Amino acid sequence: MIMRIGLWLLCAIGVARSVVGGERLEWKFKTGDVLTYNVQNTMETTAVANGVESGSSIQQTMRMDWDVETRGADGSYVLGQTIQRIKVRMSPDGQNFREFDSGSSELPSDPIVRSLGNMFGKIVNQRFRVTMAPTGEIRNVEVPSGLLETLRTAVASTPGGLNDKALKQMLGQTSVILPAGEVEEGHTWSSRQEIMMPFGTLNVSPQMTYQGVTDLGIAAIQYVPSVELEPKKGTPVKLSLTHSEGTGNVKFDVGRGRIATMQLDLEMDMVTEVRGQKITQKMKQKTVMALASE
Repeated sequence: MIMRIGLWLLCAIGVARSVVGGERLEWKFKTGDVLTYNVQNTMETTAVANGVESGSSIQQTMRMDWDVETRGADGSYVLGQTIQRIKVRMSPDGQNFREFDSGSSELPSDPIVRSLGNMFGKIVNQRFRVTMAPTGEIRNVEVPSGLLETLRTAVASTPGGLNDKALKQMLGQTSVILPAGEVEEGHTWSSRQEIMMPFGTLNVSPQMTYQGVTDLGIAAIQYVPSVELEPKKGTPVKLSLTHSEGTGNVKFDVGRGRIATMQLDLEMDMVTEVRGQKITQKMKQKTVMALASE
Protein backbone atom coordinates (compact mmCIF):
# COMPACT_ATOMS: atom_id res chain seq x y z
CA MET A 1 0.00 0.00 0.00
CA ILE A 2 2.79 2.43 0.91
CA MET A 3 4.53 1.64 -2.39
CA ARG A 4 1.31 2.29 -4.30
CA ILE A 5 0.84 5.63 -2.53
CA GLY A 6 4.46 6.51 -3.27
CA LEU A 7 4.04 5.70 -6.97
CA TRP A 8 0.80 7.69 -7.07
CA LEU A 9 2.56 10.69 -5.53
CA LEU A 10 5.40 10.47 -8.05
CA CYS A 11 2.89 10.33 -10.91
CA ALA A 12 0.92 13.22 -9.46
CA ILE A 13 4.08 15.32 -9.12
CA GLY A 14 5.01 14.49 -12.73
CA VAL A 15 1.56 15.51 -13.99
CA ALA A 16 1.68 18.74 -11.97
CA ARG A 17 5.05 19.61 -13.47
CA SER A 18 3.78 18.97 -16.99
CA VAL A 19 0.79 21.23 -16.34
CA VAL A 20 2.59 24.18 -14.78
CA GLY A 21 5.86 23.77 -16.69
CA GLY A 22 6.75 25.82 -19.72
CA GLU A 23 6.68 24.86 -23.39
CA ARG A 24 9.83 24.65 -25.50
CA LEU A 25 9.38 26.04 -29.00
CA GLU A 26 12.08 24.90 -31.39
CA TRP A 27 12.57 23.61 -34.92
CA LYS A 28 12.97 19.82 -35.07
CA PHE A 29 14.43 18.09 -38.11
CA LYS A 30 15.77 14.67 -39.03
CA THR A 31 18.30 13.96 -41.74
CA GLY A 32 16.40 13.38 -44.97
CA ASP A 33 13.35 15.48 -44.01
CA VAL A 34 11.93 17.58 -46.86
CA LEU A 35 9.58 20.51 -46.20
CA THR A 36 7.87 22.67 -48.81
CA TYR A 37 6.68 26.18 -47.99
CA ASN A 38 4.63 28.64 -50.02
CA VAL A 39 5.49 32.28 -49.32
CA GLN A 40 3.49 35.20 -50.69
CA ASN A 41 4.44 38.86 -50.35
CA THR A 42 1.99 41.56 -51.44
CA MET A 43 2.70 45.30 -51.40
CA GLU A 44 0.32 48.08 -52.38
CA THR A 45 1.57 51.65 -52.53
CA THR A 46 -0.36 54.91 -52.82
CA ALA A 47 1.65 58.05 -53.57
CA VAL A 48 0.65 61.73 -53.72
CA ALA A 49 2.83 64.26 -55.56
CA ASN A 50 1.74 67.82 -56.39
CA GLY A 51 -1.80 66.91 -55.41
CA VAL A 52 -1.95 63.99 -57.86
CA GLU A 53 -2.53 60.50 -56.47
CA SER A 54 -1.16 57.35 -58.05
CA GLY A 55 -0.96 53.73 -57.05
CA SER A 56 1.13 50.62 -57.68
CA SER A 57 1.13 47.02 -56.53
CA ILE A 58 3.35 43.97 -56.62
CA GLN A 59 2.69 40.40 -55.55
CA GLN A 60 5.45 37.79 -55.33
CA THR A 61 4.71 34.11 -54.74
CA MET A 62 7.52 31.67 -54.04
CA ARG A 63 7.52 27.91 -53.58
CA MET A 64 10.51 26.75 -51.60
CA ASP A 65 11.89 23.36 -50.50
CA TRP A 66 14.05 22.63 -47.48
CA ASP A 67 15.89 19.29 -47.40
CA VAL A 68 17.77 18.43 -44.23
CA GLU A 69 21.40 17.35 -44.64
CA THR A 70 22.68 16.98 -41.09
CA ARG A 71 22.81 18.41 -37.58
CA GLY A 72 25.97 19.95 -36.18
CA ALA A 73 27.58 19.45 -32.78
CA ASP A 74 26.17 22.82 -31.66
CA GLY A 75 22.62 21.67 -32.42
CA SER A 76 22.22 23.72 -35.61
CA TYR A 77 20.85 22.18 -38.80
CA VAL A 78 22.34 22.28 -42.29
CA LEU A 79 19.59 22.54 -44.88
CA GLY A 80 19.51 22.56 -48.63
CA GLN A 81 17.20 25.37 -49.72
CA THR A 82 15.80 25.38 -53.26
CA ILE A 83 13.39 27.88 -54.79
CA GLN A 84 11.22 25.75 -57.05
CA ARG A 85 9.08 28.49 -58.56
CA ILE A 86 8.63 32.26 -58.45
CA LYS A 87 5.62 34.18 -59.74
CA VAL A 88 5.40 37.97 -59.83
CA ARG A 89 2.33 40.07 -60.64
CA MET A 90 2.98 43.79 -60.72
CA SER A 91 1.33 47.02 -61.78
CA PRO A 92 3.23 50.32 -61.93
CA ASP A 93 0.00 52.32 -62.11
CA GLY A 94 -2.52 50.11 -60.31
CA GLN A 95 -4.40 49.39 -63.53
CA ASN A 96 -2.17 47.66 -66.06
CA PHE A 97 -0.62 44.40 -64.86
CA ARG A 98 2.45 42.49 -65.90
CA GLU A 99 3.06 38.90 -64.85
CA PHE A 100 6.11 36.68 -64.67
CA ASP A 101 6.10 32.95 -63.93
CA SER A 102 9.34 31.00 -63.78
CA GLY A 103 7.33 27.85 -64.48
CA SER A 104 6.05 29.13 -67.82
CA SER A 105 7.69 27.89 -71.02
CA GLU A 106 6.52 30.94 -73.01
CA LEU A 107 9.10 33.62 -73.77
CA PRO A 108 7.89 36.97 -72.40
CA SER A 109 7.51 39.80 -74.90
CA ASP A 110 7.29 42.59 -72.31
CA PRO A 111 10.78 44.03 -71.60
CA ILE A 112 10.12 44.35 -67.85
CA VAL A 113 8.95 40.75 -67.62
CA ARG A 114 11.99 39.64 -69.65
CA SER A 115 14.19 41.50 -67.17
CA LEU A 116 12.52 39.71 -64.25
CA GLY A 117 12.98 36.40 -66.01
CA ASN A 118 16.64 37.14 -66.62
CA MET A 119 17.09 37.87 -62.93
CA PHE A 120 14.95 35.26 -61.17
CA GLY A 121 15.70 32.57 -63.73
CA LYS A 122 19.23 32.42 -62.38
CA ILE A 123 18.20 31.37 -58.87
CA VAL A 124 15.25 29.06 -59.51
CA ASN A 125 16.23 25.40 -58.97
CA GLN A 126 19.60 26.42 -57.54
CA ARG A 127 20.44 24.65 -54.27
CA PHE A 128 21.68 26.86 -51.45
CA ARG A 129 23.06 25.59 -48.13
CA VAL A 130 21.65 27.25 -45.03
CA THR A 131 22.74 26.75 -41.43
CA MET A 132 19.86 27.30 -38.99
CA ALA A 133 19.74 27.14 -35.19
CA PRO A 134 16.80 25.38 -33.47
CA THR A 135 15.46 28.87 -32.67
CA GLY A 136 15.15 29.61 -36.40
CA GLU A 137 18.12 31.99 -36.46
CA ILE A 138 20.01 31.75 -39.77
CA ARG A 139 23.73 31.57 -39.05
CA ASN A 140 25.11 31.12 -42.55
CA VAL A 141 24.04 31.06 -46.20
CA GLU A 142 26.21 29.45 -48.88
CA VAL A 143 25.56 30.44 -52.49
CA PRO A 144 26.47 28.02 -55.32
CA SER A 145 29.87 28.72 -56.83
CA GLY A 146 29.75 31.13 -59.75
CA LEU A 147 26.12 32.17 -59.19
CA LEU A 148 26.90 35.57 -57.65
CA GLU A 149 28.94 36.65 -60.65
CA THR A 150 26.21 35.41 -62.97
CA LEU A 151 23.68 37.42 -61.00
CA ARG A 152 25.78 40.58 -61.14
CA THR A 153 25.88 40.30 -64.91
CA ALA A 154 22.17 39.48 -65.14
CA VAL A 155 20.99 42.44 -63.05
CA ALA A 156 23.52 45.01 -64.32
CA SER A 157 20.80 46.64 -66.44
CA THR A 158 17.98 46.07 -63.93
CA PRO A 159 17.46 48.97 -61.50
CA GLY A 160 16.99 47.64 -57.98
CA GLY A 161 17.89 44.15 -59.16
CA LEU A 162 18.66 41.19 -56.96
CA ASN A 163 22.31 41.56 -56.00
CA ASP A 164 24.33 39.23 -53.79
CA LYS A 165 23.40 41.00 -50.53
CA ALA A 166 19.70 41.01 -51.39
CA LEU A 167 19.88 37.35 -52.38
CA LYS A 168 21.50 36.24 -49.12
CA GLN A 169 19.02 38.39 -47.21
CA MET A 170 16.05 36.79 -48.98
CA LEU A 171 17.37 33.30 -48.30
CA GLY A 172 18.54 34.10 -44.77
CA GLN A 173 15.38 35.63 -43.40
CA THR A 174 13.06 33.57 -41.25
CA SER A 175 9.56 34.56 -40.37
CA VAL A 176 10.11 34.48 -36.61
CA ILE A 177 12.94 33.84 -34.15
CA LEU A 178 11.89 31.56 -31.29
CA PRO A 179 13.06 31.92 -27.68
CA ALA A 180 15.96 29.75 -26.54
CA GLY A 181 14.31 28.48 -23.33
CA GLU A 182 10.91 27.36 -22.15
CA VAL A 183 7.99 29.77 -22.29
CA GLU A 184 4.69 30.04 -20.48
CA GLU A 185 1.51 31.73 -21.67
CA GLY A 186 2.01 35.50 -21.81
CA HIS A 187 5.80 35.27 -22.19
CA THR A 188 7.23 37.90 -24.55
CA TRP A 189 10.52 38.15 -26.43
CA SER A 190 11.93 40.16 -29.33
CA SER A 191 14.38 39.91 -32.20
CA ARG A 192 15.83 42.18 -34.88
CA GLN A 193 16.08 41.95 -38.65
CA GLU A 194 17.56 44.23 -41.28
CA ILE A 195 15.83 44.44 -44.66
CA MET A 196 17.91 46.07 -47.39
CA MET A 197 15.83 48.10 -49.84
CA PRO A 198 16.82 50.40 -52.75
CA PHE A 199 16.06 53.53 -50.70
CA GLY A 200 17.55 52.45 -47.39
CA THR A 201 17.45 49.85 -44.64
CA LEU A 202 14.37 48.85 -42.68
CA ASN A 203 15.19 47.74 -39.14
CA VAL A 204 12.36 45.52 -37.95
CA SER A 205 12.18 44.67 -34.24
CA PRO A 206 9.14 42.49 -33.60
CA GLN A 207 7.80 41.73 -30.14
CA MET A 208 6.35 38.25 -29.89
CA THR A 209 3.96 36.90 -27.27
CA TYR A 210 3.29 33.22 -26.61
CA GLN A 211 -0.48 32.75 -26.31
CA GLY A 212 -0.62 29.06 -25.41
CA VAL A 213 -1.02 25.77 -27.25
CA THR A 214 -4.16 24.02 -28.51
CA ASP A 215 -5.17 20.41 -27.85
CA LEU A 216 -3.74 19.59 -31.28
CA GLY A 217 -0.31 20.85 -30.23
CA ILE A 218 -0.36 24.09 -32.24
CA ALA A 219 1.21 27.04 -30.41
CA ALA A 220 -0.14 30.54 -31.09
CA ILE A 221 2.32 33.43 -31.19
CA GLN A 222 1.31 37.07 -31.57
CA TYR A 223 3.72 39.13 -33.66
CA VAL A 224 3.84 42.94 -33.38
CA PRO A 225 6.60 44.64 -35.41
CA SER A 226 8.34 47.92 -34.64
CA VAL A 227 9.96 49.52 -37.70
CA GLU A 228 12.71 52.10 -38.10
CA LEU A 229 14.06 53.43 -41.39
CA GLU A 230 17.69 54.23 -42.04
CA PRO A 231 17.90 56.20 -45.33
CA LYS A 232 20.58 55.28 -47.82
CA LYS A 233 23.54 57.64 -47.55
CA GLY A 234 25.04 59.57 -50.43
CA THR A 235 21.81 59.94 -52.42
CA PRO A 236 19.91 63.14 -53.30
CA VAL A 237 16.73 61.54 -51.99
CA LYS A 238 15.64 62.50 -48.48
CA LEU A 239 13.42 59.82 -47.02
CA SER A 240 11.64 59.63 -43.67
CA LEU A 241 9.25 57.19 -42.02
CA THR A 242 6.38 59.10 -40.39
CA HIS A 243 4.22 56.22 -39.16
CA SER A 244 4.20 52.44 -39.01
CA GLU A 245 1.99 49.80 -37.47
CA GLY A 246 1.48 46.13 -37.94
CA THR A 247 0.33 42.87 -36.48
CA GLY A 248 0.73 39.22 -37.22
CA ASN A 249 0.33 35.70 -35.94
CA VAL A 250 2.33 32.50 -36.10
CA LYS A 251 0.97 28.96 -35.75
CA PHE A 252 3.81 26.67 -34.65
CA ASP A 253 3.49 22.87 -34.55
CA VAL A 254 5.20 22.06 -31.24
CA GLY A 255 5.39 18.28 -31.66
CA ARG A 256 6.82 18.29 -35.18
CA GLY A 257 8.85 21.44 -34.57
CA ARG A 258 7.98 23.64 -37.56
CA ILE A 259 5.88 26.64 -38.55
CA ALA A 260 2.46 25.64 -39.86
CA THR A 261 1.35 29.13 -40.94
CA MET A 262 2.46 32.71 -40.47
CA GLN A 263 0.85 36.01 -41.49
CA LEU A 264 2.14 39.54 -41.08
CA ASP A 265 0.36 42.78 -42.03
CA LEU A 266 2.40 45.99 -42.02
CA GLU A 267 1.51 49.59 -42.90
CA MET A 268 4.06 52.38 -43.35
CA ASP A 269 3.72 56.08 -44.15
CA MET A 270 6.74 57.74 -45.75
CA VAL A 271 7.74 61.15 -47.07
CA THR A 272 10.23 61.44 -49.92
CA GLU A 273 11.84 64.74 -50.91
CA VAL A 274 13.63 64.99 -54.25
CA ARG A 275 14.88 68.34 -55.61
CA GLY A 276 12.37 70.27 -53.59
CA GLN A 277 9.44 68.04 -54.50
CA LYS A 278 7.68 66.24 -51.66
CA ILE A 279 5.99 62.89 -52.21
CA THR A 280 3.92 61.17 -49.53
CA GLN A 281 3.55 57.41 -49.70
CA LYS A 282 1.39 54.88 -47.90
CA MET A 283 2.54 51.28 -48.17
CA LYS A 284 0.56 48.20 -47.16
CA GLN A 285 2.45 44.93 -47.06
CA LYS A 286 1.20 41.43 -46.32
CA THR A 287 3.34 38.32 -45.94
CA VAL A 288 1.83 34.83 -45.72
CA MET A 289 3.90 31.68 -45.22
CA ALA A 290 2.31 28.23 -45.12
CA LEU A 291 3.60 24.67 -44.94
CA ALA A 292 2.51 23.00 -48.15
CA SER A 293 3.85 19.47 -47.66
CA GLU A 294 6.45 17.39 -45.86
